[in-house]
Order: sequence, then C-alpha cells, then structure tokens
Amino acid sequence: MDFGDILDEWDKIKREHKESSPLAGSAKPVAAGPERKGPGKSTAHGALETWLSANGVSDKDSEGGCELQGAERGREAKRLAGLRPQASLDLHGMTGDEAELAIAEFIRSASRQGLEKVLVIHGKGLHSAGSPVLKKAARRTLESLPLAGRFGEADKIDGGSGALWVLIRSAGSR
Repeated sequence: MDFGDILDEWDKIKREHKESSPLAGSAKPVAAGPERKGPGKSTAHGALETWLSANGVSDKDSEGGCELQGAERGREAKRLAGLRPQASLDLHGMTGDEAELAIAEFIRSASRQGLEKVLVIHGKGLHSAGSPVLKKAARRTLESLPLAGRFGEADKIDGGSGALWVLIRSAGSR
C-alpha cells in the first residue's frame, strides 16, 4: 500500500463517518471548528482510530505507560524534558543493520538499569552516499521497540539533528 492509497482510504473513512453521523441529514447549522464525536474526540480522530485498528497498526504511545492524568502528566513531561540524557550510544561508523542491533541492546540495557532518558547519536548523514542511513535506521528501530517511549531531535548541545533523545519505559509498564 503506497501513500496515495493510504490517503484515499483515509478520505473514504472520513466520508463514511460523516455520513453516519446523527447530524448528517440535519439542516441545523453547525458552529465552525472541529466536529466533535464523544468527549473531546474529533471526527478525524475517530476516523484515524478506525483506520489504525482496521489495518492492524497500534499506537505504541497509547499502550500502557501513559497512566498519568491531566496536570500530573504535564508535570512529568516537563521533568523529563529538562532531564539530561543519562547515557548515550554513538552509531558513527556502523551500517544500518549494525545500528539497529546496537540500539535494541542499548535500550534494553538502559531499561534494566532504570534509566529514564538516553541519547542516540546517529550523525547528520553528511558522509552518506545519498540520504542519511543511520538517522532513518535509528527512527525506524525506536518506533519498533516496546521499551522505547517517546523520542525526538536532541537539543543543540547534545547534537541537534544528529542525535535523538529517547524516553525509556520500564519493563513493567509495557
């Protein structure tokens, strides 16, 4: 399935949700803004959930590990954002396959040690023939690892676009 097929499927699901909405045949004007369906859910969000479940794709960030609510979640996010990486892995000189194995072992080890935030240094791909190999391999691997939580581009001091910070999930919160 290519991206065009995904977009077509997405549009089809959105149309089906809109047509099956109780307001679909109503002549009553609707206020501007996102349509709501249930408490705090937009129609588009419902369509996305439908497509994800129909295609066997899980949202790993919503599976466990997100037991904090409201203000607690905000405080925890700020604490983790300010936390310096507690360990780092430098992938320079590795192939994509070597990097994937190294990242998986590094994340498992970090979880066993009880670390909360680590740094994966993949470089900017300036020496790659073509597109950056290690950056893509790192992102793909982190998406697939249950012990890897949220991740993102590192702060400039930690390598900026040449590195990723990763929040580590404990083995019990999967």
